[in-house]
Amino acid sequence: MAVCPITAGSRTAQSQPAKDTGDLTKLADGVYAHVVSPDGNAVSNSGVVVLEHSVLVFDTHFTPEGGQALLSKIRTVTPKPVRYLVNSHFHPDHTHGNQVFPGSLHIIGSTNARRDVLQKDLPALNRTLSIAQSQLDKMHKEITSPETDAALKEQLRPQINARQELLERMSRLKILPPLLTLDDRLTLIEGKREVELRYVGIGHTDGDIILYLPAERVVFLGDLFFNAALPNTQDANLLEWMKSLEEILRIDAEKFVPGHGPVGVKQDVREFLGYFADLRALVEPGITRGDSMEQVLRDVQIPAKFASYRFLNFFPSNVQKMYVELRALQLASTSTNPPEGTKKNEPEKPKP
Repeated sequence: MAVCPITAGSRTAQSQPAKDTGDLTKLADGVYAHVVSPDGNAVSNSGVVVLEHSVLVFDTHFTPEGGQALLSKIRTVTPKPVRYLVNSHFHPDHTHGNQVFPGSLHIIGSTNARRDVLQKDLPALNRTLSIAQSQLDKMHKEITSPETDAALKEQLRPQINARQELLERMSRLKILPPLLTLDDRLTLIEGKREVELRYVGIGHTDGDIILYLPAERVVFLGDLFFNAALPNTQDANLLEWMKSLEEILRIDAEKFVPGHGPVGVKQDVREFLGYFADLRALVEPGITRGDSMEQVLRDVQIPAKFASYRFLNFFPSNVQKMYVELRALQLASTSTNPPEGTKKNEPEKPKP
């Protein structure tokens, strides 16, 4: 399962007790951000919009425990039922809390996000369960074998208990994909509140959507925006992501809620776009020289102005992704524009 900020804490979150993730931060009347630590059960940020008769939740965290903590906090600000869940994209740290919300739900996402939940997330969960069960069976066999010495058996007992607990927790996970999908834009109006869901282009994945509140000038960006943090680019297209960020910067908003990091302003989004621009500027000379990816990875160092960002472990994969995309551009350009002095292959003229 692809998790956005893969840290030791978030990897083990499913086997740990729920951690407090702080309070809802009020952004406008009836509009809240739930900004969380990446090292607990929630991992990614969430948004809450109180409508006239119901509540909309934007992203539901990484685990059912994280989702349940969010639901409990929603109950401290409104008794209205949660009727709409919006999943910004398919990554599990934004969707695996879906199951804790009561029935009569409308789960909304992009068409591509629904595809990826069904074709990537569900199979990944099944593979993980199968591997965990296989490991558990192997440890059970080893601990019951007369050939296993007492000291090793003593080491295996807590490992078996931990693995069994993890397997049981993961077996209770129900992955719920979006049931209502959009390819471009969807407007939801309930009472005086108008909510716009938009697909602004390829970026972190090819299925990211954002939530915009025009009256409140607040926008929830999911993982199209990492604030003061390096991004996970596992499923990304960086050059297209830069175009999507330029589109986002044209939105008339004052508050920009990222998938990871604190609530920002437009300048923070510009700085995030600037990170990609700097990354391209660092990688492109190596592409021009014909350097290998290994050479570029050795040569390119993170600029000092980004050294305080979170998730610095993502920098090598960011460099690698940028290299692959720029190299593909170079190859495409070479094939359509051969060097001077070379002849293009032209169809042979028929002989008279």
